[in-house]
Amino acid sequence: MTSPATPARPRAGENPHLAAGAECWGEEDAPVAVLAVHGRTQSPADMRALAERLDVNGLRWLAPAAAGQSWYPYGFMEERPDDDPWLAWSLEAVDAHLGRLAAARYPPDKVVLLGFSQGACLLAHWALLHPDRYAGLVLLTGGYVGTEHEEVSFSGDFGGTPALLAGCEADPWVPRTRMAQTGDWLRGMGAQLTSLIEPGAEHQITTTATELTARLLRHTVSDTARP
Repeated sequence: MTSPATPARPRAGENPHLAAGAECWGEEDAPVAVLAVHGRTQSPADMRALAERLDVNGLRWLAPAAAGQSWYPYGFMEERPDDDPWLAWSLEAVDAHLGRLAAARYPPDKVVLLGFSQGACLLAHWALLHPDRYAGLVLLTGGYVGTEHEEVSFSGDFGGTPALLAGCEADPWVPRTRMAQTGDWLRGMGAQLTSLIEPGAEHQITTTATELTARLLRHTVSDTARP
């Protein structure tokens, strides 16, 4: 997860992520939509490849692209400049794409938020700031954004949202402690969380994490499609 060069700063008021586009695929009349957010140095093509690995029917996928293949240029636990706009732009992009799904008749309880690495960190932070009853929440190697000593406070209710938080215990980019802290917040706010911390240091989506993700998605499709 190497850091690309910091993208050129756009003019005030411009969100580069909203100009970066998105890819959409899957069943147009699917009962459930997935907002799939890629990691640093990745693109929507990586999320499409993940969707193919998962092989779950009944889903409409929307995968936004980050400007310069990075949602923000620093590590998710590093100090951020006071005037740095990148995290705010990234959160705004999530909001905009969820609005796009809502306009296509996918309210939060029919949307799964799914991210990997930097995308999982972004969605963890978004979800904790905007708790709701989502169709599902899948965080593959990620945690909320903030320094080790930064005080955070989240409140609200996920209303039993089925959630998966998965990673490896010695991941070099996402400490196990931050994943545990994120899981504690999710449980405390009413998410039905499955936590998977596997041995090793691989920064990737493991076979077991893939299987658990597919299982969550299938259950979500079945529950949402049930009359």
